[in-house]
Amino acid sequence: MLIPIEKNLNEIRNDLFSRISAVQNEGYLPQMLNLNKGVVRGLIEIWAWGLYQLYQFMAKVFKQLFPSLATGVWLDLHCLQVGVTRQEATKATGRVRFSRADTDENVIINRGKVLKTKPDGLGDVVSFVVTEQVVLPAGQESILVDVESEDYGRRANVTAGMICRMPTVIPGIDAVSNDEDWLTREAVDREKDEELRKRYVLAWQEVNGATKYAYESWARSVSGVIAVKVMDLHPRGQGTVDVLIKGSSGIPTQELIDKVKEVVEENRPINDDVKVLPPDPVPVVITGELVLVSGSPEIILTDAEQRIRALFTDPPVLDDVRPLTIGEDITIDLLTHLCMAIPGIKKINWSLSGDIHVPETGLAVLSSIKFTYIFADEI
Repeated sequence: MLIPIEKNLNEIRNDLFSRISAVQNEGYLPQMLNLNKGVVRGLIEIWAWGLYQLYQFMAKVFKQLFPSLATGVWLDLHCLQVGVTRQEATKATGRVRFSRADTDENVIINRGKVLKTKPDGLGDVVSFVVTEQVVLPAGQESILVDVESEDYGRRANVTAGMICRMPTVIPGIDAVSNDEDWLTREAVDREKDEELRKRYVLAWQEVNGATKYAYESWARSVSGVIAVKVMDLHPRGQGTVDVLIKGSSGIPTQELIDKVKEVVEENRPINDDVKVLPPDPVPVVITGELVLVSGSPEIILTDAEQRIRALFTDPPVLDDVRPLTIGEDITIDLLTHLCMAIPGIKKINWSLSGDIHVPETGLAVLSSIKFTYIFADEI
């Protein structure tokens, strides 16, 4: 968008030349000035550069006057006017399963034990720390242990099976893994401008009363809520409203649901029968055989898994992969499109019998993913 106060350096220089020429022609100067070189030309260039910097500054400030264009702390100032503040990053907490085959003895799992995920397609690894000492008693094959991510941000909301490495061995423990519902509190990133701007708009729409926009605004005010679907056409009868929320890890934890319930209860009209609900989980098992024509199979398998996992991960970890939202189906065409973006793949033989239908109130949840490969007989 062209802002009226924008000018480039040539335009400013030409304006100065025109004004100086006009002044000379009107006889206000004792003699004609040489504008092509010399001290006067140098002073003109310095003045033009200073004016150019001023115009650049004014253009930046001008954009910050409007919430739809404002960024950073300027957007924060607009949001404060409607009682909206930027949400800060948090850590993930959850329960990870330690398991073993030999159950003869007690095994101590110490507080501070570090666990890691396997590298994703970008080579990134997320670390977690055991937050309390636990004893796996004799005769028991596995136990769930509380952990917390070392770093802040949604990267810690890993999908099932990603936490599987122990940098140091625990005698008596054979494996570690995270189940589908391992999270107890989702991690969130510091809220981006786009997300904050959406809540700013919803705050104004909320003024119109208890509309679906108001319910969405109330739900999104809770840190960790990524998507909201308001069922306001009497889903359970006259006067009922269902608010479905998606957390930063997909299906929201009970803690997140309770927080949203509390906010909604504080604001809803007394005659509205409102329920805050998680989407119905639709377990998804993805297996496929990659037919390769070139490249490293290990790298291609890792990249393919990363691109599929990105469908189930918020925020988007890849620029060209948009995470699934509430009620969105998974089609074989979509999966193929994501994998075929990787060089070296000729085709994919999916084990799926067809597209995966997700109901309006559902959300696809990745249960497991496994790729194998073969090389094509011919290109």
